[in-house]
Amino acid sequence: MKFIIRLLVALVTIILGYEVIHLIWLRDMDGWAVLSWIEEVNENGPSSRAETENVGAFSQVNSFDGEKSLFLIDILTLSSLAIMVLSAWVLWARKKVTSRRRPWSRTFWLSLGAFIVVTTFALFGSFPKHTEISDEEWSRIVNDIRVGDVIGYRKEKWSARRELFAEGKATVLGYRLFKYGHLAIVVDDPKVPGRKALFTSQGQIGANLDEDIETLRTHNWDSWRLDKWDRVDKDRIREGVIRCQEKAGHFFGYDYSGMFSLWNENLKPEQINDFGDEYICSTVVVTLLYFAGFESDATPRQGLDLITPLQVVKAKGHFIELPDLPKVD
Repeated sequence: MKFIIRLLVALVTIILGYEVIHLIWLRDMDGWAVLSWIEEVNENGPSSRAETENVGAFSQVNSFDGEKSLFLIDILTLSSLAIMVLSAWVLWARKKVTSRRRPWSRTFWLSLGAFIVVTTFALFGSFPKHTEISDEEWSRIVNDIRVGDVIGYRKEKWSARRELFAEGKATVLGYRLFKYGHLAIVVDDPKVPGRKALFTSQGQIGANLDEDIETLRTHNWDSWRLDKWDRVDKDRIREGVIRCQEKAGHFFGYDYSGMFSLWNENLKPEQINDFGDEYICSTVVVTLLYFAGFESDATPRQGLDLITPLQVVKAKGHFIELPDLPKVD
């Protein structure tokens, strides 16, 4: 029994140590520290062999935090967890038996209760979740967003935990592992003139235009802009959005095999019928860009390969010539 308790204490201590280090020193790191290597970009991609004038890249143009940071909740949670672990070690795992068992026992149960209460309230959204901003301020921010901008979504850790544990959304795991947990590209809605929609792919929905730029008000995000956007074929963007929704805009249109880096659909369609049936948020963006004439260095392959949202905006690419689309009578 002591061995099991010691093992549990050791595991919790490791997790606690990492959370403290991340909270104090690694808050601004691009992604979860131990997995950040996955998000490295291929430096020998197609753009390395292209003419300089044909090379394109993204640059960050804006950033917004629509979710409140729960720094105090982090401190309370980690403090109560640390005290609980120390008490458990003194009571049940240490070789030397303590002579002050009652105070340590009281401390353990109080810290356990505090940990459970704070965690429960945080997971079920009892604390303020969104940043207050005036309509005028928001209008200035949203007016800076252009068609073609790629939106990388960030999420506060308690928000991600709430959606994972309280709502059962497994796809939010990406927010805890990487810099961005979701990606979308701003496009003109083919069916609603003037509407700047967010084209993406989501679990149980697939490729969709369900949200527009107004929904960004309650999210944390960074916007990235591709230089030489004028070289992208806008007609192909429109046709690609329509066709991708037709083929992958359904319950089974989200690529779970791609999410776990097992296999990706065709990421380099040249004709309308070349689109696949399943995409994740990052692959649907690079696929649409390829169809419109921009090949990203993030997509040189199809097999065992996870393409993360950060890779899409960090990678360079090059502009390519594609065959004309068939004329529609």
